[in-house]
Amino acid sequence: MALLPLNVFKTKTAVLTTATTNRIYTAPVGATAIVLMANAANVDNTNTHLVSFAHYRNLPVLPDTQGNGGQAGNTITEQVEGFPIPSNNAASLLSGKLIIESLDSIIAYADAEGAIKITLSILETANS
Repeated sequence: MALLPLNVFKTKTAVLTTATTNRIYTAPVGATAIVLMANAANVDNTNTHLVSFAHYRNLPVLPDTQGNGGQAGNTITEQVEGFPIPSNNAASLLSGKLIIESLDSIIAYADAEGAIKITLSILETANS
C-alpha cells in the first residue's frame, strides 16, 4: 500500500449544476483536508444567480468520553444557501478555513446549469 504524502496542495474547479447533492470534493481515505479558499464566479453576462455551498458529513462522529461532540453521519451543513452573485462577478463562500475529514465532502450547486464556476484551494494532510 502506498503511503499518502504528508501535505499536498490542490486546486479543485467545477462548473455547478442544479443538483443539490453535487459533491465537488471528497477528502480521501486517510487524509484530512483544509479548504483554504472557496470562490464562486457568475459567468452569466446578464443575470444574477444563486449559489449554495455546504459541508457533507459522511460517517458519524462518536462522542468523547464525557458524551460530547457526537455527530450523525449523512448530514449536510450549509455554509451559504441561495447566495446571490451578480452577473460577471465573484464571491468568496468562506470567511475562514473549513476542515473536511476523511470521506467527508463539499456540496455546491446553483440555480442555473453552468452559470456558476467554483474554485477551491485545498491542503490535504495525511492522518497519522
